[in-house]
Amino acid sequence: MEKDMENHDSDKIVVYSGYNTLSEAYEARNMLESCDIPCFISNENMATVYPMFDSNVGGVRLHLFEKDLARAREILQKP
Repeated sequence: MEKDMENHDSDKIVVYSGYNTLSEAYEARNMLESCDIPCFISNENMATVYPMFDSNVGGVRLHLFEKDLARAREILQKP
């Protein structure tokens, strides 16, 4: 049982970034998934219902495992 708890802690999900539009969030998600980094988007419906819903109030959020943060930054910050 202790081993299961250790694995659970290493799989912590964090918000990587907030985006103003769905297309920006999808582009980032697709880039990460193409590099085998699992991730998902939240607040999609809010952005559709309220087009002015931006990153200052939460925006469309991209979530991933904390262990993948450094690699995600490298991938998404490439020109």
